[in-house]
Amino acid sequence: MKALLVLALLLSAVPASAQSRVGPAPYLVLTLSASVDLATTLDVLHSGRGQEGNPILSHGGDAGLIAGKLAMTAVTAFAMHRFGLAGHPRIAAGIGYLSSVAAVAAVHNLTVGR
Repeated sequence: MKALLVLALLLSAVPASAQSRVGPAPYLVLTLSASVDLATTLDVLHSGRGQEGNPILSHGGDAGLIAGKLAMTAVTAFAMHRFGLAGHPRIAAGIGYLSSVAAVAAVHNLTVGR
């Protein structure tokens, strides 16, 4: 649970500046989707019901998984911000909203081994 709080706090620090015209909602969707995916993945791993399907994230235990998820989410948020600053706020927002696909992974995690 602490990892989710750290992830949410770090990602909420990504500026959704007025210049980029992206707004906070896509960043919030990105952060929440990644957090729910991480929480459900950790739950499945700790219960022994499944394993991480991404070979890059499957190394390094919990710390590696959290660091990898944080890095991917931060890079996505940075790309969104840059698209917004480059005059493409709709593309930036679309990236943030499409990140809700991670919630599909979270739903899958909830059904693993049940």
